[in-house]
Amino acid sequence: MDSDNHLIEIKINSYDELVNLICGKDEKNKHDLREDYVFRGLSNIEYELIPSSLRKNNLNQLNINEFIESDYKFKVPIEETEIKTNNLTYNPKHKSYDNTFIILFDKYGKPFLDKNSDYSAPKNKLQIEKELYILIKFLDYADKSGLKVNAKGFSRYLLHHKSNEPYDEYVDSDVLEIISLAQHYGLPTKALDWSYDYKVSLYFAVKDILVNSKSNDGVLWALNYKLIENQELNDPNYYVNLQIYRPEYNTNPNLNAQKGLFTYLERYVENYDEPLDKIISYELNQDLKDRPISSYYDSKITTIPTNITKNNNIFYKFIIPKEIKHEILKELYLDGYSEEYIFPGYDGVTKSVINRIKLNNLNNPITLKKNIILSVDWDINKVKSKEKLYEFINQDFEFEINKIFIYQNDEIIGYFRGNEIIKDSPKNLWDKFGRYSGLSKDKFDKLFNNSNCFAIRINDFNIFNYSIKLCNFKFEHKFYYIEDNNDLKFLLNFN
Repeated sequence: MDSDNHLIEIKINSYDELVNLICGKDEKNKHDLREDYVFRGLSNIEYELIPSSLRKNNLNQLNINEFIESDYKFKVPIEETEIKTNNLTYNPKHKSYDNTFIILFDKYGKPFLDKNSDYSAPKNKLQIEKELYILIKFLDYADKSGLKVNAKGFSRYLLHHKSNEPYDEYVDSDVLEIISLAQHYGLPTKALDWSYDYKVSLYFAVKDILVNSKSNDGVLWALNYKLIENQELNDPNYYVNLQIYRPEYNTNPNLNAQKGLFTYLERYVENYDEPLDKIISYELNQDLKDRPISSYYDSKITTIPTNITKNNNIFYKFIIPKEIKHEILKELYLDGYSEEYIFPGYDGVTKSVINRIKLNNLNNPITLKKNIILSVDWDINKVKSKEKLYEFINQDFEFEINKIFIYQNDEIIGYFRGNEIIKDSPKNLWDKFGRYSGLSKDKFDKLFNNSNCFAIRINDFNIFNYSIKLCNFKFEHKFYYIEDNNDLKFLLNFN
């Protein structure tokens, strides 16, 4: 367990341990987190608490850019001194309310009228414009399709009244309702989803095990939202930037089932595009007098209320090892947290039918059989005539053997099935099968004196019509595992 007071990190070992930790019934935590915390599940420990609109792809470009046309022009206010310093083209008539001037930029932040300029738009101001733009597009297309969107105010006005002014910040509750809906269906927004129900969030942290056999460790985050919610305790000279919003459940069955709410940063200042836990950690180590000033609110901006200190438990970070994801998902299913509950409707029921089969296969895995190559000096005619039916070995296999390919005189000449491997004392194995081994008693005793002994029965013996020549292939031991050599896997791809 790692603890930095405001962020406590715990790696769990089982579902029961996690439940006890959250319910305050473990030595590591005596406080029931369900009272004051909301939860967020991430399937990969490398994922961070960054809203979808601020996440980047492998090319270090914001994913939100994929939702915006290349020729769309965004209005961003720029100070006149900055415009002149960077030789930007501007229209003196396009003066904003705060005595800045409007410059048009593309979605990458390059000025439209100065294509060769190295100047880039202030990323926080451009980000605001991009986020609101795709939200209004979402409202527009959904509205025209007859889909209900709980929007009646500012955002609906913007459908037909494009302002000449930049939007600055958008905090209208009308817009927040659109965010909650758009976020749920995959549109990138400034919101981070949380749930009052830790088991719902836990489901999202482990469900990838059904489709990803190489799953990573997951994370269940817990945020003490009561500390943020009680803002009346905050210093009136500071504005709290981290906001919590719970949409109307009656308009979204999935949101209702998942007990969802979200957090968002109202103002994009300083390191707004960092993970939320790091933003808060940075602020707790900073003097309040160094916080940025908001002219809009005539106060300084803090991420969290000023009465919160490093001694407050703000976050819990529960690390979920990938090895126990299937165990946790099974327990969640038994508790009723399967797809028909989390995604109410026919689609959720269908997903549940399919995923329960996948989960059953994870809990009862099909045994994978392996192939090996066996270097032999047999008289093949004795095998064909049934004079030799057993091969003695001293290696204990930790897996089931499928086919044993026979390697002789620099060639793979055939195979037999390895579905009967018998372990016993050397004496008993010799007494039972020695006469069918092709070995003398003296040679057998010399090979297996005081060692484990196994007898492989030669079943379904087959000789290839054309042998596979492997003149340069060398064995380290008498056996060779095909899985260790891609070329051989290809050559020996027999049914």
